[in-house]
Order: sequence, then structure tokens, then C-alpha cells
Amino acid sequence: MIELDYEMTYRETIAGPLPMAQSASSRNQMCWQIVSGTLIGPRINARVAMPGMDWMRLDGGTRRADLRVALVTDDGVGLLFHYDMALIKASGLFLAALENGTGTDWSDQYMRMVPGFIGASGKYAWLDEHLFLAQGRLSGPRQIEYRIFRVL
Repeated sequence: MIELDYEMTYRETIAGPLPMAQSASSRNQMCWQIVSGTLIGPRINARVAMPGMDWMRLDGGTRRADLRVALVTDDGVGLLFHYDMALIKASGLFLAALENGTGTDWSDQYMRMVPGFIGASGKYAWLDEHLFLAQGRLSGPRQIEYRIFRVL
């Protein structure tokens, strides 16, 4: 049996979407900038070090995100936080909250990701030694929140 253990919460504020050229390969894509954020849990406290990017492919009511953002921990360690395996199934509640700048409950949409870390060593080596799964929601105007669980 696979078990999950809560590890941390990632919160970000986004800007965009950036305008995209309308070509056959990009017409179903959007690009958002990650302007600020935090990653907080019992074993980590980090913030977004510089703007990151989230490329989003749209496929009907499904969104597939590909995010890269640099983090720095409270003790000065730099990490790359990333995911390219993410799926958002937009419900009516999700779309209304997105338009109105309000939050959603965890069950209002199917928002899942498989996050990873690059550069983790020393006291943060555990980030590179485990698989993580996350559940997301909208937490306010242009704000997204993920609860991240370590797969045991």
C-alpha cells in the first residue's frame, strides 16, 4: 500500500499570461510568470529567489503545467523547484474563481502535480531522495497553493 506524508506547502503569486504568438504550435499555450512564493514545511523554509515561469498547455478543459522556479532557503541554499507532470481539470467553480480572483476549496478542481528539486544536498538531500505528489487550489487573486506530500 502506498502512503503519503504531508511535507510542505508551496504558495505562489503569478502575473500574466504573457502574450503568445498565434501559431499552430502555440495557440493552445499560455505562459505565466511566478513573481513571488514560499515553500514552507517542518524541514524547509524557502522563498522564490527570482521570477520563474509556468508554461501551460490547454487541451479542452484540461490544463497541463510546466513550471521552473529558483528558491532560496532561509539558511541561504539555492534550489530549483520544478514540475512538468501536472494536470488541472477546470471545473465551473475553478473557472469562476479564476475570473473573480477568489479562492477555491481543495475539492473544487482536480489540480495535481509531481514536483521535483534540483540542487538539493546536505541537510536538503531528502528532497532529491523521495518522490512527491501535490494537490492544489486557487488561494486568492492570482495565487495558487499546493499541499505537497512525500510518497512513503
